[in-house]
Amino acid sequence: MADLLDQHDHGAGADEDGLAYLHEVPQARPHIHEPRVFPEGFLWGAATSAHQVEGGNRNSDWWRWERQPGHIYDGSVSGEACDHYCRYEEDFDLAAELGNNAHRLSIEWARIEPEDGRFDPDEVLHYRRVLESLRKRGMKTMVTLWHFTLPQWFADQGGWESRRAVAKFTRYAAFVARELSDVVDFWITINEPTIYCGQSYGSGAWPPGVRNQFRLARVFLRLARAHREAYRLLRAEAKGAGRDIPVAFANNIVTFEPYRSYSLADANFIRIADFLYNRLFMSLTRGYHDFIGINYYFHYRVKYVPTKMSQFFFEVHTENREVSDLGWEIHAPGIFEALMSMSRYKLPIYITENGIASADDGKRPRSLVSWIKEVYHAIQAGADVRGYFHWALLDNFEWEKGFSGRFGLVAIDYQTQKRTPRRSFFVYQDICRTNGLRHDLLRFMGHGVRW
Repeated sequence: MADLLDQHDHGAGADEDGLAYLHEVPQARPHIHEPRVFPEGFLWGAATSAHQVEGGNRNSDWWRWERQPGHIYDGSVSGEACDHYCRYEEDFDLAAELGNNAHRLSIEWARIEPEDGRFDPDEVLHYRRVLESLRKRGMKTMVTLWHFTLPQWFADQGGWESRRAVAKFTRYAAFVARELSDVVDFWITINEPTIYCGQSYGSGAWPPGVRNQFRLARVFLRLARAHREAYRLLRAEAKGAGRDIPVAFANNIVTFEPYRSYSLADANFIRIADFLYNRLFMSLTRGYHDFIGINYYFHYRVKYVPTKMSQFFFEVHTENREVSDLGWEIHAPGIFEALMSMSRYKLPIYITENGIASADDGKRPRSLVSWIKEVYHAIQAGADVRGYFHWALLDNFEWEKGFSGRFGLVAIDYQTQKRTPRRSFFVYQDICRTNGLRHDLLRFMGHGVRW
């Protein structure tokens, strides 16, 4: 289907003297009301991660980290979180009500291997039941092996700085693959390696709370090696079982814009930042991806400031642009830019996370429609996008922000654990069930349509 824009045909006109315009006005394409239909078989889903929703993850490094004063913005601890560990059936019923045909979740390493070399069969059985529950509802499963949290024993041994870190991770990955591959449709080895390194070894906001660029680089290289090794064994395990399970990592893509379009310094800094944030890990793991997983949240307008060289570049916040509850700029065109940029790798693309924190849900419906519209345009422009996973199905524990960031299509009352679908839930339901964006939904973007 051709990429049709919503335009009204006002035609050519005349000036106040009745003279024809000197320049011919191109014929506008007619205003359309047909839905923007996505490719057949497109995956619509939502996403969660184990520590953020399950609760009771006592054997992880984050369980200890949260209890040290000053580490969590609102002073909270994950505690029971959403109690998803016990309530996953109820939550998957909500995902099915959404019209989702896929779901992304993570397996908690600290549960599977609570002690070095000891694997817990009860936890393996639990995750088998979780994945079978999704399969029973007709959903494909995208499973992340590592989503930021480490077993406490692994952290005590030095975490990703340990020389044996890669071997320990691949041992865990091999065990999970042997036990659960038959109920997995996609593997994600590592979630957002660049974000993890920046938060844990750059700003020190996450455990182990280090601020050291040399240690950051060492961990970054070790994560790249861990992905390569895990990719090999996951592919081998699937092949041995007569299955083809695609493997990738989830890459947090940041879009950058020079604050001063005329500045060569700004433009050069953008190129460097794009490589370091978006492409370096891809380069280090080239040939070890079956698809590209894109997490999209951030768009930065930046300029080079010589006095701030320690920050690499200076982000500009002077225009009072619209932001989420966490202060992240809402910039829908950025997801189009991210998709088109990553399409150069000639691999299928899945948007593995995308969403905003909005406690009152005032901004989420409009943002969601805007993002999906941009994804549609990217597909029309040639990007091989095959799925979209909204972050998140449920409100959750948002790392150092605690419970202050509300990302869920479903609101959680943490006192009662009551689930309440927000308005955006029903907007996304419409998109998923129709496999497209109906014209009526453009009203959330301020487009004049009748209800």
